[in-house]
Amino acid sequence: MTGEGGSRRRSRAAAGGTALAAALLVALAGCNPFDDPPPCPRVNVLKQTSQLTLYGDGPGRDDANVAFALEMRGVAADCDHDVDDEEGGGVEVEFALPIFATRGPAAETDRISVPFFVAIAGPGRQIVAKEIFTAEIVFEDDGASAQTVEEIEQWIPLGPGEHGLGYETLIGFQYSAAQLEELRPAETE
Repeated sequence: MTGEGGSRRRSRAAAGGTALAAALLVALAGCNPFDDPPPCPRVNVLKQTSQLTLYGDGPGRDDANVAFALEMRGVAADCDHDVDDEEGGGVEVEFALPIFATRGPAAETDRISVPFFVAIAGPGRQIVAKEIFTAEIVFEDDGASAQTVEEIEQWIPLGPGEHGLGYETLIGFQYSAAQLEELRPAETE
């Protein structure tokens, strides 16, 4: 992979303009619209980081101390290739990530900010780029559940002859050091 890969959020209103601009670029470049483009890089929510439970103050970690339970699932993705066998190029990956939240008995607010990561893994699954975003979830009218959909646009630069098949996007909640420690199995004596 050459150059810098990266991700950014975009608004829903920008989606139509992006698709129109991409279609215009293809037409102007004289590409054959009947050629099958290579498949899109995969976009995967990592099972290990697809759920997150946030607890209220104090050491308790049972159901009574749950403030929020969050889950990622059902990501939808599409892509647009801009590759040249001699000069390289890249692939733009766009995806919508739904995040579902349930408010527990220890919740003291009607909104939550939760960090999540979007990483690009290259061939061999080595991470070549990673960014952290924050999802804002608001519970309306004292509701017990809420959701948000994060729209992400990502550019994966490719070298000559590459078509993006060995790359994938990995997504998950960004755990704190304390949250990671809680996940570790207790050591046996």
